[in-house]
Amino acid sequence: MEIFVTLVAVMATIALGVLIVHLANRQHAIAPPPSAKTAPGATWRRRSTWKSVR
Repeated sequence: MEIFVTLVAVMATIALGVLIVHLANRQHAIAPPPSAKTAPGATWRRRSTWKSVR
């Protein structure tokens, strides 16, 4: 019984971590790029995707 409870706790922790990472990535993806007026000299470029990795 202890093993079952431990496995459930570990799986719940992993699921919570996956959810937090998913929400953080989603929030970052919808953020607008910084404008030149708010950050002078700053440049913004799109992140490369896994397809562009050689």
